[in-house]
Amino acid sequence: MNIDKIKFDVLSPAKIRQISICEVVTDELYENGQPKHGGLRDPRFGVAGRRGRCTACNMTWSECSGHFGHFELPCPLYHVGWMSEVLWWLKCSCKYCGHVSDKYLGKKCQHCQKSLPHFTKKNATVIHIKDEQGVRPLHAVEAFQMLQRLEIQQVQKVRKNKNLFHPSWLVLTVLPIPPNCVRPAPTLDGDQVRGEDDITRRLLYVLRIALSAKNTTDENSVVRSHSRERLQEAIHMYIDQRKMPGNARATQKSISERLVGKEGRMRGSLMGKRCNYTARTVITGDAQLDMREVGVPRLVAETLTVIEHVNRLTYDKIKQMVNAQDKRVKYILRKDGTRLDMKTVQGQVQLQVGDAIERILQDGDPVLFNRQPSLHRMSIMCHRAKILEGKTFRLNLSCTTPYNADFVRKWTGIGVFFF
Repeated sequence: MNIDKIKFDVLSPAKIRQISICEVVTDELYENGQPKHGGLRDPRFGVAGRRGRCTACNMTWSECSGHFGHFELPCPLYHVGWMSEVLWWLKCSCKYCGHVSDKYLGKKCQHCQKSLPHFTKKNATVIHIKDEQGVRPLHAVEAFQMLQRLEIQQVQKVRKNKNLFHPSWLVLTVLPIPPNCVRPAPTLDGDQVRGEDDITRRLLYVLRIALSAKNTTDENSVVRSHSRERLQEAIHMYIDQRKMPGNARATQKSISERLVGKEGRMRGSLMGKRCNYTARTVITGDAQLDMREVGVPRLVAETLTVIEHVNRLTYDKIKQMVNAQDKRVKYILRKDGTRLDMKTVQGQVQLQVGDAIERILQDGDPVLFNRQPSLHRMSIMCHRAKILEGKTFRLNLSCTTPYNADFVRKWTGIGVFFF
């Protein structure tokens, strides 16, 4: 399938329920040592560890991209990322007749001539309304009821994007629950260990407050209002706690903090060029080296590892190294994702074609040599490793021109990538 373009829009409550594979109804994670159905660790969310298969699609952890669930909120709640959009629709619409304009309506509706309330945004999480009752905070329940009165035909007239949309979708009534791969539990050698991700802890807190809020339907208005405010705050902290006023932040990261920033998913993972199996140090010249070689410090070669796969050509050599407990072999990687430490392996290990080992770097291994800033393709070139004493990378002086490296004016940092 070829992807021509990607559109971002607001999911309707019906769409959230449609893409959901299960509904979360309890705040219990496990029952008798197994993930509880209807909880945040429901097996239908996807494979939790490297072993086993997904109960929803029958695929392994490397093939299954996870499945969303949903939770029915006890009352409408604001989405902290859509507060400005909610305010815009409130100012451009009439809560009496449902008229919608592409500009702010002002004090009176042009359609029904009734006096309209004034809406202001106090901060990133609070909207104020000024009407005959005075100035007061506008709760999500009241804002949801106002936006629900708007007709879809009126909304489509002022929207440039003609996709199906209604402003009431900007207020949360159904909370989508991300799959297990978005909030993975800590693992050890491919096995899941007890402990939960920050996102799971946030959701667990939301669920407990929401379930307790459902039990306050028979209480007085003060108790209901307090439980609703606590739930609204928990939703804000789960989505983006950076916008919370005061010192309301916690050590657990919210969803927004995982996406934005220098170490977020966008800049740190998708746009960043950082990778594993790398080392960085100063370079020096060495006229004794071949142009195709790069001198690697022994300390670097013994610390970083190279993955070598077991196939019909390398089977005998790798089997001999593993059976002899060769110190150059650090780990054995099984096809199912299991990772065996050679320090704990006792006796012989049955290797199969498709397995792999992690061994230390040795002479002749191809490596990628890079000096930043990487301005053109010659900033990253392939060399053959040559293990040497010392603590600097060494290269032939004839190779400094494409890297724009020199040893006269300044010391130059350079990186080497092993593969």
